[in-house]
Amino acid sequence: MAKEKKGSGIQQAAGLIRYFDEESEDAIQISKGSIYFACITFSVVVYLAQYGVWSWMWNTLGL
Repeated sequence: MAKEKKGSGIQQAAGLIRYFDEESEDAIQISKGSIYFACITFSVVVYLAQYGVWSWMWNTLGL
């Protein structure tokens, strides 16, 4: 039977957590509000497209 190494996974995970926890000064910073706005706007556009509102608007305007 092969021996199991106990505790080695925790040490490896700790190193990854420290690596990914650091933030770069050069990285693009996006606020939570802009993410919420983009998600809600995208959802509304998809919802209106699903129910044919966009095609109705284009037909009404004669475009």
